[in-house]
Amino acid sequence: MKQSVYSARSIRSFLMAGAAVGAAMTAVPAFAQDQTQIEEIVVTGSRIARADYMANSPITTVSAEAFANTGSLTPEALLNQLPQVVPDVTTTSNNPSAGGQARVNLRGLGANRNLVLVNGRRPTPSGAAGIVDVNTIPSALVERVEVVSGGASAVYGADAVAGVVNFILKRDFEGAEADAQYGISDRGDAEEYSGTLTVGGNFADGRGNVAVSVNYAKRAQMGKGARSYSAQATSTTSFFPMSTYVPIGTNAPTQAAVDALFGSYGVGAGLVSRTGTFAFNTDKSLFAVGNSSAAFDVQNYRGEIDDTVAQNFFPDFYSFNFEPQNNLILPLERMSVNSVAHYKLTDAIEVYAQTSFTNYNATTALASSPAPTTSNITNPAAGAFFTVPVTNPFLSADLRALLASRTGDSPVLPGSGADEDFLMRTRFTGLGPRVSTYSNNVYQVLGGFRGQLENGWNWDIYGAHGRVDLTERQDGNASVTAVERLLDAADGGASLCAGGLDIFGSQNISDECAAYIGVTAKNTTTIKHDVAEFTLSGDFDDMFTLPAGSVGFAVGGLYWKQSYEFVPDSVLATGDVAGFNAQQPLAGSVDNKDLYAEILIPILSDLPGVQAFNITGGYRYSDHSAANTFSSYKIESDWTIIDQLRLRGGYQRAVRAPNINELYQPQNDDNPQGNDPCDIGSAARTGPNAAQVRQLCQATGIASAVIDSYTQMNSQYSALTGGNPNLSEETADTFTIGAVITSPFDSPAFDRFSLSVDYYNIKIKDAIGSIDAPTTVNRCYDPAYNPDFSASNPYCTAFVRDATGAPDEIQQFVRNLSTIKTAGVDVQVDYGFELPNDAGDLSFNMLVSWLDKFDEQIAPGDAFERYAGSIGDEIGDALPEWKGTLMTTYSQESYAVSLRTRYIHKMDHKYNRNGVDPTGSEPGVKATWYFDLLGRLQVTDGVTLRAGVNNLFDQQPRLYPSNVQAGTDPSVYDVVGRRFFVGMNARF
Repeated sequence: MKQSVYSARSIRSFLMAGAAVGAAMTAVPAFAQDQTQIEEIVVTGSRIARADYMANSPITTVSAEAFANTGSLTPEALLNQLPQVVPDVTTTSNNPSAGGQARVNLRGLGANRNLVLVNGRRPTPSGAAGIVDVNTIPSALVERVEVVSGGASAVYGADAVAGVVNFILKRDFEGAEADAQYGISDRGDAEEYSGTLTVGGNFADGRGNVAVSVNYAKRAQMGKGARSYSAQATSTTSFFPMSTYVPIGTNAPTQAAVDALFGSYGVGAGLVSRTGTFAFNTDKSLFAVGNSSAAFDVQNYRGEIDDTVAQNFFPDFYSFNFEPQNNLILPLERMSVNSVAHYKLTDAIEVYAQTSFTNYNATTALASSPAPTTSNITNPAAGAFFTVPVTNPFLSADLRALLASRTGDSPVLPGSGADEDFLMRTRFTGLGPRVSTYSNNVYQVLGGFRGQLENGWNWDIYGAHGRVDLTERQDGNASVTAVERLLDAADGGASLCAGGLDIFGSQNISDECAAYIGVTAKNTTTIKHDVAEFTLSGDFDDMFTLPAGSVGFAVGGLYWKQSYEFVPDSVLATGDVAGFNAQQPLAGSVDNKDLYAEILIPILSDLPGVQAFNITGGYRYSDHSAANTFSSYKIESDWTIIDQLRLRGGYQRAVRAPNINELYQPQNDDNPQGNDPCDIGSAARTGPNAAQVRQLCQATGIASAVIDSYTQMNSQYSALTGGNPNLSEETADTFTIGAVITSPFDSPAFDRFSLSVDYYNIKIKDAIGSIDAPTTVNRCYDPAYNPDFSASNPYCTAFVRDATGAPDEIQQFVRNLSTIKTAGVDVQVDYGFELPNDAGDLSFNMLVSWLDKFDEQIAPGDAFERYAGSIGDEIGDALPEWKGTLMTTYSQESYAVSLRTRYIHKMDHKYNRNGVDPTGSEPGVKATWYFDLLGRLQVTDGVTLRAGVNNLFDQQPRLYPSNVQAGTDPSVYDVVGRRFFVGMNARF
């Protein structure tokens, strides 16, 4: 990656900090008008200017044209196709979601382990984890993006463990440019359009330049019901709109009462378990939900088999189809104003300033509130259930008959025997879907001076202030205490709201009752980010020159501070909410001071077999407010054997300090997916250790009355997340070695041939993370981690079970605990040639990555688990062994046509790895090819048209179980299908 550095003769511009630019300035959208003015360049990944630039670190460059060819509103759409990038949360992610934000995740090591820069400088992050939202960097303004994959902490500081993504924006714009684009799927949905207007020009006889760009973009919402593969739920839920009665093991109805009731429905004796789940038909008769893993099917269901029924499981098991209410593509509306100005004070000094402002709004939509979502605030021991008295007037005679047969006593419920309260849960479809509307305002103001000393050394000093104001409005929540108040009332709540709360069989809630229990929450987030940095670089021509050339040197200092404050709505902070998770306030700040130096030593040159051999060293000393002091460093070398062959490689020690979220996040609720080993049909309950597992399941909280019929009712666990103020930094050792070959044959046909091959090996120690809830629960019952099947095992004591036996309050707190190792090979090939008889030009660009390993030691002492070639159920879990893109372009003087081919290798499900599920019952995904057809037409000197078809052959997303969402991973696979776009660019 490169950025401009100006000699005393070539400094030409001043970025004006006056009213002409004002608060709307940002890194400019512009075309370089006079490239001959740039005499030197700075390599991304190094602070040392080298006119003969050839990078020592593996670098991939993506052009502005490539971004335009994607037809996408946001840059991550193309970045996620790079082989070095593992798709993470995107602007289209609904659940999990970052509110329309988009992240870049190099090597699959996490978006918080690579650094995003704009023009080589740190932009304002958009979260407590310090991650930059690339949605705030409009792709229309990007000249190119350069990706250094490998540690870069010695050059850029903490967070650059996996590398750097540097967005380089256009500058020195003169004139006016308008750009517009429209896109739509071949189903007539997923519309998106954008427009950009840029104006700029020189002033003061060319000593300065000012440019301003305004961009507007909008994307339409698309629900999961719009596609057949996502219209039906692929996972189960135990929260139904008609509500459910869940018997508690210590006080369940008798089997005789169950047989008698269902016998009256025409159901044979013994076909319904007394400890199973019962739901309500609209006539208030009961139906047995069935059992997904035992010999009990749905009985007496009297409703329609329509889109509210999860038909992937029916008739063996009833589950609500929650998918149609979910967004598949988030609606997005964004406006950004960007400007830059620079002015040459003298021939050797330039002053510059840039600002950016982005406002964007995004909306997520989830299925109606499951209630209670987490443990009932009025009776936490009851778990995620309402407690309903038998005196409730809306109970049907059928339900009363079952309740009257009870003779036991639960210690967590009021009453005993037939008079004891019972457990119930519901889904409040009467309140509509759960909708989060996010409004983001992000800005940064930057100003500085740069120039050249008399000895030719370049200097640069700048400061920047940024701020993020995020407001989230949540609709569709319910107050747990308000619901309990209505359920407990002798009249069913009729005196509190019109009609009372009758949710046994339907969701016909009056507007007054909906208002009584409904909750609208408003959360606010404020982030402030300050940066100051100086650099000095040059060579020792006059002081210290080796026989092989001049020694280059760079030195600098960096200060940055980030403060974060999240203020949840009071109702979320109290935990009195069903729907969205309860949240606690979070406030904290971190700051960092760095001193760094880099040196380039030319060792040999102009010898047989050694045209040039150089060594580069770098060192950075950091003082972090949370991690104290630490060092990062690097040593790299490059060996040019002949003009056509160059070898490169190096070692880097990278360091990442913990971020605000990892340090200070309070305990918050989480609902990850997992498979309970205590389920009667699980591999643990049917395997060779079934007896010991059965006994341990009882010891950890499953009642003896239900142990032999216990089934998991909900595929989501109830877990807790939280930070750790005692974290220390994590360290990474990165090795790279590679070769660059250009034009290997003395033939004009190979003048445009280049090949780079690079091997990388990264090992992260003391990695900051948490043991996820499914792993914790699984290991409790796994003899490899609990050989004595003891309930006091640390994995078993990290959670409890609620009154029904379901895992609850599973701890997922952050620690320095794991080691991660990854290695692989990146290949890039560029080739082109002119066709005979002036028939045009043909060019090829290919990027391929081979993932040799991705091993993770989850906790100290564990065996390494191997994930290369696997896909899981979380964002960032897709790790194919092979991934590649090939761009083939045919061009004539006025037009070009390109075919982009994208390949994702087949992947096993990660649960089939490392003995978690040795039966291989969780299917993986097949290899996937995507083809995109793109075209550009130069209509006049100033007008260019472009058009394209993405996913030309309408490849459907790969479906697999334990999914991220919609039965797939929508960050990896195209969920829209074939899409068309057209665009126009006009310069004046």
